[in-house]
Amino acid sequence: MRDLLKIDGITVPKVYPKYSTRRILVTEWVNGRKLSSCTQEEVKSVTKIANEAFLFQLLSLGLFHSDPHPGNLLYLDEPDSNDGTKLALIDFGLVCTIEKSDRDIMVSAIIHLANNNWGALVEDFIALQILPPTVDRALVVPLMGKALSPYVKGGGAKKYEAELLKVKASEL
Repeated sequence: MRDLLKIDGITVPKVYPKYSTRRILVTEWVNGRKLSSCTQEEVKSVTKIANEAFLFQLLSLGLFHSDPHPGNLLYLDEPDSNDGTKLALIDFGLVCTIEKSDRDIMVSAIIHLANNNWGALVEDFIALQILPPTVDRALVVPLMGKALSPYVKGGGAKKYEAELLKVKASEL
């Protein structure tokens, strides 16, 4: 991943295969703090590059870090003086692959989500085997709109929750 993930602002520590085993991954030491120990400003400063890194892994490489909790994302104590890198992705002990055909459907799903095209999104979810082919589309499409519309508007979890409450209130 170190060789494949060339995103400005991100680093992946070098792996030492000589000392690694099937159960233990040995990498170079990185001085930093897990994101859950950082200030909101620090997290905000790396959110865009972290999103880019994971979308690149998922949609372009088809190979991705499948354990991206805040302990595996380190805010570097000192940004790299050469390129300003501020974030390290560590612990690639769990990595998954995604076939090109599924990546193409995921891109389609993102476009359908962004355009509030719930019917097409349901078809994408069926193609990805998230929903069964026998799903009642007439029932699911309106539910997807209600559940996902606030998410598409953005603004984080608190704003999503507020938007959901507005939808529920309007139904009463």
